[in-house]
Amino acid sequence: MITIKKSLNNSMLLVDNDQREMILFGKGIGFGAKPGTSIDLAQVEKVFLPLSDLKSRHFLSLTDTIPAAFFDVSHDILTLARSVCGDKLNSVLLFTLAEHLHFAVERSRSGQLILNKLSWEVKRYYPQEHSVGMQARLKVNALFAVELPEDEAVNIAFHLINASSQTDDSTAHQQVELVNRIAEIVRYKLSKAIDTQSVNYMRFITHLRYFAERVLTGKIVVSETEDFYQELMRHRPDAMTVAWVIRDYVQEKYQLTLPKDELTWLSIHISRLMDGQA
Repeated sequence: MITIKKSLNNSMLLVDNDQREMILFGKGIGFGAKPGTSIDLAQVEKVFLPLSDLKSRHFLSLTDTIPAAFFDVSHDILTLARSVCGDKLNSVLLFTLAEHLHFAVERSRSGQLILNKLSWEVKRYYPQEHSVGMQARLKVNALFAVELPEDEAVNIAFHLINASSQTDDSTAHQQVELVNRIAEIVRYKLSKAIDTQSVNYMRFITHLRYFAERVLTGKIVVSETEDFYQELMRHRPDAMTVAWVIRDYVQEKYQLTLPKDELTWLSIHISRLMDGQA
């Protein structure tokens, strides 16, 4: 049985579910809610569990210091992001984004301006997340009567990257930097123009995004691709040579040895770019 422990705001409730604390979200769910009474699950839109570690307790504390309007707009942004970026986004984004937007609005009202040094990279390699960030920025500007700088769209995009890759803020920045660095290596080594609007290039960047996440989390692909690797060595040594440059960079930068499986998939994408060069 789920019983109400506390109304956190009009949209959030702290409840007890068999002696486990949970936060429930639903528009208007907290209005008039009384401790000790049961909850109508039909009103519940999101469930957040559990509240047993320090990070979860921090999220709970945010409901005491951040106005409910920031959670409501963050919920709207999360819904938009899932429609654009897919359902892989975790629900913790509601709290991290509400906290970020609260500080962003306060900074704007006090005239503080913080630039994001990776704006160009995010716009180029994470266009969907940036698009959501742009829409979110406009939504926040209208709701709170502020004028957030354009870089806030990038900052919001970083939160989406974090929420989809299960990484922290610093790792997300490293992920964007690594994608950009490898793309630069490939462009330099090919020594010819690459059609950055082509399907092959888009697939390459998508592969790099997941590759960068695997490198930074240590979850490298290992499977049986020895025969495929040898075939590429024989038929596409030019692509494999570029992949080796990436291998050496990752080894030097992250002290991580890439297995043949990762080199095989990098070579496949690089060979497609070579075949489609302008």
